Amino acid sequence: MRDQDTLSNNLARDLASEDWLTLANLMLSLDSGINGRRDTRKLKKKIGVIRNVLYAYLTDEDKKDRLDLSFLVGSIKTTENLEKDFDAHGVYEREFIIFLRMFIYKLEKQKVFAEKPMEKRIEIGKYKGAIDNVGDL
Repeated sequence: MRDQDTLSNNLARDLASEDWLTLANLMLSLDSGINGRRDTRKLKKKIGVIRNVLYAYLTDEDKKDRLDLSFLVGSIKTTENLEKDFDAHGVYEREFIIFLRMFIYKLEKQKVFAEKPMEKRIEIGKYKGAIDNVGDL
């Protein structure tokens, strides 16, 4: 198990060093793991929306220097909810989830900002544990 953890950490670090456009193209090429299943139509649409939002973020030149705290927190919550949906539907191919976790790892390396200073303090306090746990791929 230790070898797998080391491999995941190395992969996350390698992904964090990639440029945003490469990540956008990688995300579009990933398999969602739910192809051909009729009972997961709603989940397919949800993944499509997530891909569109992330692609817009990854290709936006203005977002490269700083990260909005609400986007980071939203990304963490979305990933957790998507994992629950995958579990509920019995989807075991998790390429997209793994990509999202590594994407969050890269986001953590960005300079975080909040529109209101008090908002930043409250949000960081609320989600400190969630952010700390993301690094444990």
